[in-house]
Amino acid sequence: MLFTSINFILFFITYIFFVTIFKKNWKLVTIFFSIFFYSYWSIYFSLLLVFTAYQTWFFASIIQKSKNYRKIYLIISLIISLSILFIFKYFNFFINEIFGIDLKNSIFLKIILPIGISFYTFQCISYIVDIYKNKISCATLVNFLVFILFFPHLIAGPLVRASSFIPQVEKGIYFNWGNIRIGTLYIFWGYFLKLCISNNLGIYVNTVFSHLNESNTPTLIVASIFNSFLIYSDFSGYSLIAIGISRLIGLKIPANFVTPFFSINLTDFWRRWHISLSKFLKDYLYIPLGGNKNGLLNTIRNILIVMFIGGLWHGASINFIIWGMLHAFFLIIEKINNDFLRIDIKIIFLKKLYVFLLITIFFIPFSVLSFKDFLIYIDIFAFKEFFNYSQVIEKFYVIRNFLFIFILLLVETFIDKRNFIKLKNNSLLYGLLLTMLIAVIFSIGNFDEKSFIYFQF
Repeated sequence: MLFTSINFILFFITYIFFVTIFKKNWKLVTIFFSIFFYSYWSIYFSLLLVFTAYQTWFFASIIQKSKNYRKIYLIISLIISLSILFIFKYFNFFINEIFGIDLKNSIFLKIILPIGISFYTFQCISYIVDIYKNKISCATLVNFLVFILFFPHLIAGPLVRASSFIPQVEKGIYFNWGNIRIGTLYIFWGYFLKLCISNNLGIYVNTVFSHLNESNTPTLIVASIFNSFLIYSDFSGYSLIAIGISRLIGLKIPANFVTPFFSINLTDFWRRWHISLSKFLKDYLYIPLGGNKNGLLNTIRNILIVMFIGGLWHGASINFIIWGMLHAFFLIIEKINNDFLRIDIKIIFLKKLYVFLLITIFFIPFSVLSFKDFLIYIDIFAFKEFFNYSQVIEKFYVIRNFLFIFILLLVETFIDKRNFIKLKNNSLLYGLLLTMLIAVIFSIGNFDEKSFIYFQF
């Protein structure tokens, strides 16, 4: 059930109606609607989701009560969660790609990836690790299920920490005009990003990347630039809708993106891009490995491990590993430069352009269909044709898409946190912006039901 579908809008209206009528039992209503939301895609995998959540809560409860064998209980729970993730997401990849075993005509080829499994698995892991480290107290089963199953962030995040979300669940939902104003604005800006930018860019990018042999270098360059904004607008659009829906009922989910294409280096980019995943990898992997405290070689090792896991988390593919390793390589170069070389570009625009070009290049293996297609892309790309833009395919759509990107960058340049608060509090400006957003969405939005990119992860 896509956020942009009529079915979801009807579902959400029904949900708001029921949590309003049965406000005292809103948690049970939320759990029921969240399971229904997931079951709309697969009722069988909803059972897997509930099982993963329950075993996490069960072992977390035992860990909190126990003085002995706490680590064993933690390991058992982690093995269960990670084994389920491995079987459904990585088994075929490791058997076929790594070990070279042909699974043709075997039952394993019929394994389907449960939607959102990486997200809810990581949330379960973060919860039980925090319980083990005594950072939080064990929640009641109902509160925990709301935390894990809450439908706005269930499929593609943002990843939410129990320490910040469960206290809100315990406090309960509430409706006020301020939350409704902010939530509505987040939702419609998210719809704009998805329907007007992502879906329109997707037509061009998907056409080029699925017909690489018929493309030329200038078209590949344009498609690659569009691809960066496609991924950003698609995922940040989903995140904003999720944040907005939550805000409507008084639950706060932290931002997942903060103008990432204005980053001045790659480290800065990861503080702005998919923030919830970045913090998870930092807090639950990078820092436990030692972070940057034990010398340069250990820091390099830790960066390589974290970005390898980060790449593999996105999908069972050589391409995602390449994407992760490219990030790791340049993060290591930045680390060496900061510690020893101290080369600094003084012009901020050039720093931002450098980061954007890097990210755009990195997103090529991330987005093409296979490793073979990635090699085709490299083979076709010719620097001598770099500026021959007379060869660009579908120039009208190129110009139109660049106009969408310009609008996005313009808004992100001028609507910072301070201006957003001013805009929210000014009824006239708020009404004009909301009216304009709705008009633009219905005028140029592409309402084809295209799945969000991060649903596959």
